[in-house]
Amino acid sequence: MCSRYTVGADPKALALRFGANPAPGLKPRFNLAPSQEAPVLFAAPERRMAFLKWGLLPAWAKGPQAKPQINARAETLLGKPFFREAFRWRRALIPADGWYEWPKKGADRSPRYFSLKSGELFAFAGLWEPGNFAMITCEPNPVVARFHDRMPAMLARDAEAEWLDPKTPVARLQELLRPYPSELLDARSVSPRVGSTAVDEPGLRDAAENAQGDLF
Repeated sequence: MCSRYTVGADPKALALRFGANPAPGLKPRFNLAPSQEAPVLFAAPERRMAFLKWGLLPAWAKGPQAKPQINARAETLLGKPFFREAFRWRRALIPADGWYEWPKKGADRSPRYFSLKSGELFAFAGLWEPGNFAMITCEPNPVVARFHDRMPAMLARDAEAEWLDPKTPVARLQELLRPYPSELLDARSVSPRVGSTAVDEPGLRDAAENAQGDLF
């Protein structure tokens, strides 16, 4: 599960990277959490950026059992009505430059921050419904697997257009949802302050004081 991520780039840089005008009010975020609004990109019919609430809930889902879902498992997208139609017709790019994870394994449970070694922006694969979205997760690569049994589905840059294209075959879409190469990722222990949604500052991504680091 991924429940916190960052998109700390300057709005102009973000818009340039993803080829869309910045959504009104766009600003760097360093601790995006479920139920908050975040920038999402989709093609309808040309690429655009808008704010959606993190937590997908189809319009037909009613009653006390209808709860927003922040993550969707790549392996079961076609088998679950909750996600099936969005997977076929409402796919999105979720801009990011990293995410936080709380380890489920080992004695050290301090939060980790994962990002590209290059520091570049990338996109998570996402699904959207009117007003809300979910992030797709997949099997972890060896780096993430040391700490958690899932990771967000990060799209290769040259696969982003395919993901948004309504003509892309389902089989090809499923191929895109694979673990991102371990050798391209960086991971480090960070401050437990990230656990508070009230804290949203660049320093959350810094290596925690006295941390020995994560070597891969």
